[in-house]
Amino acid sequence: MNIRTISALCPLVLTLFLAPRPAAASEGKLNVVFLDLCSTRADHFGTYGYPKNTTPNMDAAGKSGVVFENALSEGSWCLPSYASLLTGHVPEVHGQYTSLPARKLPDFETTLAQMLKTKGYKTALFSGGVYLLPEWGLSKGFDSYVDLFSTSTPNRIPAPFKDNFDQILSWMKQNKGQDQPFFLFAAIDDLHVPYHVDAKDDYDTGYQGVARDTDVFSVPFARAYNGEPSGYPEYMKEKVKEFKSDPKHLKHFIARYDAALHQVDGKIGEFLKAMKDMGLDQNTLLVISADHGEMLGEKGKLNHTEGLYEPVLHVPLIIRHPEFADRAGSRVKAQVQRIDLMPTILDFADVPYSGLELQGKSLLPLLQDPQAPWREYAFARSKRNLARLTDLNIDERVVRTSCWKLHHYLYKSAYELYDICSDPLEASDVSRTHPAEVSRLSFELLKNMEFSRPHQPGLPSGAKKALLEPQPPKD
Repeated sequence: MNIRTISALCPLVLTLFLAPRPAAASEGKLNVVFLDLCSTRADHFGTYGYPKNTTPNMDAAGKSGVVFENALSEGSWCLPSYASLLTGHVPEVHGQYTSLPARKLPDFETTLAQMLKTKGYKTALFSGGVYLLPEWGLSKGFDSYVDLFSTSTPNRIPAPFKDNFDQILSWMKQNKGQDQPFFLFAAIDDLHVPYHVDAKDDYDTGYQGVARDTDVFSVPFARAYNGEPSGYPEYMKEKVKEFKSDPKHLKHFIARYDAALHQVDGKIGEFLKAMKDMGLDQNTLLVISADHGEMLGEKGKLNHTEGLYEPVLHVPLIIRHPEFADRAGSRVKAQVQRIDLMPTILDFADVPYSGLELQGKSLLPLLQDPQAPWREYAFARSKRNLARLTDLNIDERVVRTSCWKLHHYLYKSAYELYDICSDPLEASDVSRTHPAEVSRLSFELLKNMEFSRPHQPGLPSGAKKALLEPQPPKD
């Protein structure tokens, strides 16, 4: 931790961080491992209260680290979420809002990997999904880059974690004993449809029905199920009709999701054991999160093609750091966002970043004191991926407090308001009975739209390029 960062923290945190630190960290050898699970909702983890035994290994990681109970994604699908994580900026700034037309990351953006390289980090990214292909420009700063997704794959199915597993372990073994620390980012796509799992019936044995059809576990089926006007062949409507005819089909759909989550949790358990066997648990910052979640029938929706409801936005976040052993098992209730993770990691790596105009806040104060003052409002947005021209009117935005959440959808005629403390799955819109909250939160949403977006291409201030070195104060 450098003095620039420490001086901005409260006196308690200042005292704690000036205390002696483990040798590995003081020598600048703190590695960073980030496991990012696509389409993974927090409320299906045991550590977030799910009654089924889906995530024993990640739950154990939470017990040895810090669990953030209210972590929010920046959007509802992969590309903007990855771009926000790796740049520390909201989609209005980095522009990775849409996949049509395809747009590379702007030149003014500096990625987390590029910043870590300034401190000598070796960097690697492993993925199996379409939105981390080099075409999007998010590979900037990675020395090693492996994405197993192929556009020639039938139905464009992402590759599961197990396909990258041996390469990832090999890369870690190669780099663990080097003088340079490393940053490993692994995007795990098992929970993206079709929900990669071998034992599909583990959570719903004996099922027979339409939910065994591979078409059901696809984005086109979700679009048809959600009542979207296009993006699927006409025959999907008949399958949707059959699927909706009996609740047992949705029950099996959810069971397959849980089975896939349990299977990938097992693989993550193998990975964490391999880390420990290599001695990396003593000098590695571990982050487990998700780029976004998944709708599983709530609000009459599947997948994540429409809506910014809690199953999509509320994501897991577990941080384990060897210096914070005394915080093991603690839980943080404050609203945090994925844009907070870049400044957090850079602070741990002792990398200055004042010129980047990052829009998140380092989580260090919350890691030291879960009750530390934090943001009152969190925001998310989606313009969807514009896979069809009919998506052009899709503009979705939400503002969230500890208990209230306001939705604004360009294609709907009114705001939606939910009390997520008493109604966490947003079943009952209370906008008509709480007009004062609608007024207050809609004003905050409008302010955020104005503050967060640049009015010309570039950083929030309008600068064309980040200032990577601290600047002298003006007279």
